[in-house]
Amino acid sequence: MNRSPSPYANALAHLEYRAYRESALPLNPLCGSFALTHGRRTARCVLLLHGYTNCPHQFRRFAEELHSRGHTVYVPRMPHHGMADRMSEALAQFSRAELLASFALSLEIAHGLGERVDLLGLSAGANLAAYAAQYRSDIHQAVLISPVLGSSKIHPWLTSFIALTSSILPNRFVWWDPELLDQGHTMQHTYPRFGSRALGIVAQLGLEVLAAARYAPHRARDLVVVANAFDEAVTMPPIERLIARWRAQAAPVRDYCFPIEQQVIHDLIDPHQELQQIDLVYPKLLELMGA
Repeated sequence: MNRSPSPYANALAHLEYRAYRESALPLNPLCGSFALTHGRRTARCVLLLHGYTNCPHQFRRFAEELHSRGHTVYVPRMPHHGMADRMSEALAQFSRAELLASFALSLEIAHGLGERVDLLGLSAGANLAAYAAQYRSDIHQAVLISPVLGSSKIHPWLTSFIALTSSILPNRFVWWDPELLDQGHTMQHTYPRFGSRALGIVAQLGLEVLAAARYAPHRARDLVVVANAFDEAVTMPPIERLIARWRAQAAPVRDYCFPIEQQVIHDLIDPHQELQQIDLVYPKLLELMGA
C-alpha cells in the first residue's frame, strides 16, 4: 500500500521545483529563495518577506539567527526581483496575480516545513504579511515592519489615488537616488531603480488591508506592528490608523516603535546597508517574536 508523502516531503519537493525554476532565470547568485531547515518538520517555520527591489539575501543573516535558535526559516524571492542585471526591466512584468500566487505557494511550503507558520515582513513584505493576517486563519504570528501605507511626500488624500493609478498606468522606472548618494541603493543584490506599477500594486495591498480593518479583525493569533520614528520612506499616521482599527475590532495587536533618537533606517534588516544598526535591531525583533 502506497503512503502519501508527508507535509515535510511535499514542502521539500516544492522547494526543489522552485529552485529549478529559478535556475533558469538570470538571477544574481545571492538572490535565490532559500530555506534553512533541521532535516525534519519543526514546531515553527518563520517565513521572512523581503522588501521591494531587494531580494532574499537581505534576510540571510537574520534567518541564520532564527535558525540557530531551532526554527525552520524560509525566505522566498518576490517575483521579478534579484536579477543579475541590476538595471533589469523585469519589474515591468510585475502583477498582483503573480505576486499573490507566488505568496500562496510560499505559505504552502512553510506549512509543510513547520507545525506553525509565522510571518515577518519588511516594507513591501510587511504589506504581504498584513494581507495574509487579515484574510487567512492559518497564520500564527505576523510581524509587520514599516508597511507601505503612505509617504510623507504624498498628501494622505492622494495616496490611494496614486497607488491605484500607478498600478494600472504604463510602468516607468524611477531611481531611488538619482545622484547615488544613498550607498544603500548601490548594494550589489538590490535594484537602484523601482518600477512605478509594481510599487502601486504593493501599496494597494496594504491600503486594502487598512480599509478592511474598519469592518473586520485580522485573523492571526498574534500580530505585531513595528514602526520607526526615524523612517523617511513611509509615514507613521496610516500605520497608527491600522493599529487603531484592528483594536477597535477587538483584534489583538502588539506594537513597538524604534525612537527617533536611535536613527534606525527604513531597511533595518540588511546588514550591508551603510548606516545599519543590526546589533540594536535584531535583539528587539527576536524579543518581539518570542524567538
